[in-house]
Amino acid sequence: MGVGMRVERASWQLFFARVETKFGMREKSDGSKAGLHAKTLVTVSMLIASGCEQEDPAGTAEVEPVPSAPDYQWTTDHMHVGVRWQPFDERPQNNAYDATRPVISEDSSYAQFWMDWSEIEPEVLNTDYAAHRTAYLAAIETAVDACVARGLKVEFVFWFCPAWASVSGEAGPWKPKPGYYPDFVGRIARHFKGRVSAYQLAHEANLKSLMQDGDIDFVVGEIFTEGARTIRSVYEQDPPEPVLISTSGCSPCVDCPAIDGLDAIGGFAINNFYDRLIAAPAMMELVDALNLNVSDQNDGYGFVEDPFVTSSWSNYDLVRNKLDVAGYRNKAVLAAESWISWDGSVNAVDVNGDGIKDERDAWQKALVIIGNCLERGLNTINLPWSDNSSGWSMGLTKRRDYNGRIRELDPTIVIPASDGGPDIVTSKVKLEGTDDDFVLASDIHYPFTVEHYINPPDPNHLHYYIWRWYAKIAAGSDEVIRHALAGEEGNDIVVSGEAFTGERRYRIASYNRSRGSFRVLLYAQGADGKANATVSIPATIQQGYHYNNDASRLDFRGEGFADGQAYRVLVESKDIDAEHGGDRNVARVDAGVFHVQEDTLSVTVENMRPFTCIDFVAVAAH
Repeated sequence: MGVGMRVERASWQLFFARVETKFGMREKSDGSKAGLHAKTLVTVSMLIASGCEQEDPAGTAEVEPVPSAPDYQWTTDHMHVGVRWQPFDERPQNNAYDATRPVISEDSSYAQFWMDWSEIEPEVLNTDYAAHRTAYLAAIETAVDACVARGLKVEFVFWFCPAWASVSGEAGPWKPKPGYYPDFVGRIARHFKGRVSAYQLAHEANLKSLMQDGDIDFVVGEIFTEGARTIRSVYEQDPPEPVLISTSGCSPCVDCPAIDGLDAIGGFAINNFYDRLIAAPAMMELVDALNLNVSDQNDGYGFVEDPFVTSSWSNYDLVRNKLDVAGYRNKAVLAAESWISWDGSVNAVDVNGDGIKDERDAWQKALVIIGNCLERGLNTINLPWSDNSSGWSMGLTKRRDYNGRIRELDPTIVIPASDGGPDIVTSKVKLEGTDDDFVLASDIHYPFTVEHYINPPDPNHLHYYIWRWYAKIAAGSDEVIRHALAGEEGNDIVVSGEAFTGERRYRIASYNRSRGSFRVLLYAQGADGKANATVSIPATIQQGYHYNNDASRLDFRGEGFADGQAYRVLVESKDIDAEHGGDRNVARVDAGVFHVQEDTLSVTVENMRPFTCIDFVAVAAH
């Protein structure tokens, strides 16, 4: 068509709509839609370049505009299920393709980015982002803009230190000079204000190896207290913007030395870490939440052998109880680093007892870990979104040969994808170089091959389908807050009936403010499609002990459906195949129209299967 076109930040959503409409982007194991081909990716990369006018040879500009992505204030009453995304410095085509993958473009409600200070500001001159912005920061900024245009919230996690700012004079996990860290986070906050809604001030601050030369007093005072104070001051400046600030997750490493000032190692050090944070009133006044790692290593299934941390969800209970006892029930607990290993590497665990560590274990781990944490009240979950070159394999999705170069370099490690899009890469690889000239690095630890894949041509790993099911509770870019909490008196998710049975059972509820509807997710291991279960929740947002109370930043109480109001119930009940990830025995039922009675929404799910999603939707009065 030859239509000139500029892609600005506010135009990202329209841009993605054009790409998806023209080429089809949905990745499914049934291959129902094709993905982008290499030729198309060149066009995508051209369009994505910030501030550059490019021709639109594909003619996508004729697609009708779509509405702007909704925006809202992220509070600790909101729920988010998302991913950790680390874009590539030298490969904008790679990042452009990644942004369109469903795990980011459709399924997630937020994205977490790790902000390596030593890569953002390797030299003092790089503190001037306008004149000397690094490729690392530029890649993150482009990815952030893509998320914001989609309506996804964005969170930053800070770690490491450049040599010029560290006490040791070395770059990496070293103690920064006094005042340098608050100055750094202030620069980032000013640069991303209005686009980034949440900040975690450090990564695994319980470990000595992440803050060499430092101690817990320095972390609490300089990193957490002064860092939070600086970010808040930036966001309070005109025009004021809301911001959510949290501290740092804890590494579940059993034998890793704890940072100076903490007791012992493992769970004992984790316990002491939280005690030290809660005993710092100035810091607690400034932060909205504490954090925990949600992982399958060591603490995921009970491998920290001490009385404090026996699982990820017991870690949540530990933090939640400490906050409550100290009078901080208004403070939340958020996910920090999260991961679930899917391969046979040293950190993986054989949880199903079949003698093999593979994707089937990851399927079960995702089910149990996420279910237990969300049901208890954890309001954020994020997992790495794609295969990477780390020491173990954690991604929800597989790396894809986005521009065809990997096949050119080594055709033995790529296979056709089931969705017709770019090939699946069947080996752990590390790409070094640009989109046009990258090479395959050889320094890969714990490599996997196609034999490790349960369903090789599927673009996704098996546990993606469990994560995606839980992600329904946060509903993508819609504004979603936590509703009734399992077991909370007067605000419970009540489930009864023979179908709600089995060793593992979870119930989670949310309220979608964008759509004015309620959603309940139920998992019942013993449900077999032959029995029924009745589900009841409050018809309005209730006063909660931890959520939706007098301490909430925004007051959502009373929102929902009034007594006598008509509502429709839509139910989907199914199995998720533990071998291939696909939906099985799916039953989608319009259960009919009901009326609110005694401030309660209720429905009986007939012939319920293990995975059930229930939507209570208001019916307009005529």
